[in-house]
Amino acid sequence: MLMKSAGPRKRSPRDERGPSLRYDRRGVPCELRLLEKKMLPNFLHAGASKCASSWLWRVCIEHPDIYVPDPPDNVNFFTVGYHRGLEWYERTYFADWNGEKAVGEFSNSYMIFEPALQRIARHLPDVRLTMTLRDPIRRAYLSWAHVHRKGKYGFDPARGIGIPFEKALHHHGHQYFRAWLAPGFYAWHLERMRRYFDPGRMLVMLHEDLYADPEAWLQRFFEFLEVDADFRPELIGKQVNPDVPGSDPYESLSPELIDELRDIYREDVEQLQEMLGRDLSHWLTGNEPKGDNP
Repeated sequence: MLMKSAGPRKRSPRDERGPSLRYDRRGVPCELRLLEKKMLPNFLHAGASKCASSWLWRVCIEHPDIYVPDPPDNVNFFTVGYHRGLEWYERTYFADWNGEKAVGEFSNSYMIFEPALQRIARHLPDVRLTMTLRDPIRRAYLSWAHVHRKGKYGFDPARGIGIPFEKALHHHGHQYFRAWLAPGFYAWHLERMRRYFDPGRMLVMLHEDLYADPEAWLQRFFEFLEVDADFRPELIGKQVNPDVPGSDPYESLSPELIDELRDIYREDVEQLQEMLGRDLSHWLTGNEPKGDNP
């Protein structure tokens, strides 16, 4: 399904204000909010990366019953900012909350970092967790391409400055394996999450279902958060954070490497099929529905 570019983020009334005051979504100075109006998240989107999380974050910004920080689209407090304390977390990311029923944030690191899960379970024991998963081979290569083909973080493919994807399978490339391939062991991550959280408070969605029927996919997400499930965002059919050319592993990698990646993920995919009650065998054949990444 071809998706149009979403374009720049819409500016809110607070974007037009001067820098001296901070404003909530309704244009009211945060300084006028009552002190008792404090809030920490009641839902977290915990991963995986390169599975339309930026698109879903933008959808949540549109929904009148949902509050998420704007920006960033990846907070990762319980991974990289926990030492700053919960008061800093609330003050930095949730000061603009204005009574929305669902309050959350997006952090793709939470699913794969056990200390973050332990911290979340300690401080937010009743939180709802959502995850989106996709073909792990495609997700791994997109994770690499997002940095390297876009020339981020000092990489410059035009000048040959970068790390080949194949380095992840080198005997000295374990750090790249952890960065690009390890997040795709979904069954292993979910099994670990279930040790800390009630599975009934976890929603696992598939990226391919988003392409097949985005409205039904979002309705399920909204129902899980107990917000207006009939809300239809303007982002339906539009694209956020698009993939760069050359991001398809089945076109860019050798057949031999693809076969090796299938062997790496096979056992985990088979276990995930049992956990979700879904046939995911196409993840091991490369037949996931194609289209522009939301």
